[in-house]
Amino acid sequence: MAGDGSAALENAAPQKSAADDPVVATAADLAQTRRNVAALGSAIHSAHLTAASPALARAVQAQQNLYDALDAEFGLLTSAQVADRLGSLASVRRNAAAAARAAGRLLALRRGNRLLYPGFQFTAAGIRPVIAELRSLGERHGWHEAGLIEWLLGPTTKLDGARPVDVVDDASRLLAAAEASFGVSW
Repeated sequence: MAGDGSAALENAAPQKSAADDPVVATAADLAQTRRNVAALGSAIHSAHLTAASPALARAVQAQQNLYDALDAEFGLLTSAQVADRLGSLASVRRNAAAAARAAGRLLALRRGNRLLYPGFQFTAAGIRPVIAELRSLGERHGWHEAGLIEWLLGPTTKLDGARPVDVVDDASRLLAAAEASFGVSW
């Protein structure tokens, strides 16, 4: 089979992975950066933004990174997954999540055209009661759901540098930290 290229393939050096070669890793990072820039440019153009500042782009990216980290650590559940967690037998799967949210017992955030529910709100027994109390406290101080979720994920001096989500099982400590944080005026 001379001339079919098989000898060249047999003698070729094995392909290096990004973990083996910093040049390959840099090239992969550059390719990903180019894809990200193209996607951001398309998004800005399709949203008809005429003056998207770098600060705005950084803020949006930081929020998306936070939500990705939230999803990786706790999960972002669909309404059907919430129904499963709650043991709902309703024929319309999203109703259990929507009803709990409407009653002020759940927090949700919007990603694209979907509402997603952070997994830290649930125990094996159902929805953590402190979520309703936190949401009520937040509403009294003008906080929206996404702001509450973001607050829960950030370290705070009110908890000696711990994140509020890390003390979600200690309702009194969590709510005291929330009250001290939400009532601050600048």
